[in-house]
Amino acid sequence: MKHKIKVSSGFSGVIPTGSYQNSRPNFNAEVEFEVDTKEEVSLAVETMQEELYMICREKFNCVAEQERIIKIKNDRKDFRFGKLSDGTEAPSVTSILNYDTDFLIPEDDLKQYASQGNIIHSQVAEYIKTGAWKLPKDIEGTTADLFILKSGSLQLSLDGWDFLAFLKKYPMENLKNGEIVTNDKERYVGLPDGYATYNGVPSIFDVKRTPEKTKNFMQMAAYAKASKEKVEQMIIIPLNDKTEQGFSKPIVSTDVDKYYELFCYKRKEFRKIYGV
Repeated sequence: MKHKIKVSSGFSGVIPTGSYQNSRPNFNAEVEFEVDTKEEVSLAVETMQEELYMICREKFNCVAEQERIIKIKNDRKDFRFGKLSDGTEAPSVTSILNYDTDFLIPEDDLKQYASQGNIIHSQVAEYIKTGAWKLPKDIEGTTADLFILKSGSLQLSLDGWDFLAFLKKYPMENLKNGEIVTNDKERYVGLPDGYATYNGVPSIFDVKRTPEKTKNFMQMAAYAKASKEKVEQMIIIPLNDKTEQGFSKPIVSTDVDKYYELFCYKRKEFRKIYGV
């Protein structure tokens, strides 16, 4: 004789860091099934209640994390987030690396330097995509950065860097623009500048106005470990208008694992502080 059983369980709690003060999500789950003997009832109920409880708790944890992300976005406008393969959000590599950085220049000046960097990146990406070096005004998506540079007090240059001359002196083959990468295990997202073969070695590269060796290699190592591309070395490409030729010698490292370990430490610190 079959014995019909209905089992329910739930989980609720308070999220003090939620987007609404003391948010209280509540999850419940219920299932109905049959067992063959009375002896199976107790064990079946206990097992199923535990499974339903864990399902509800996992749902709660997901909501709690998303609530924390909403609050972080409101508190830190400079942080960026992207979606992992399961649809949940995670911080960007650059947000993780820069969360505790004290910029010693005014915010408005920093914005202008960032826009100049964006212009350089856009020109390099357009060249890799089309094979043509274009003026910033002829590249889609540069309008906002051009306005910031032209109206800014620093009057930063719109030229003076020379990626083509860099490639002539330091040939790189198989140039390819980067695409968004995700790491579900460590929970981060990022967008590498690109990939290439340099001196016969498959590489990841990043174009920088002002290189910061350790931080830049940590950034590329994080991208490399999340990428499907083969990466054996990392290259910082210094492009700016501060040198006569418009570029500097590439900075190269094969210590991907070493710098990834440093990045993972930074990732743990970010999680301790922000809970995501």
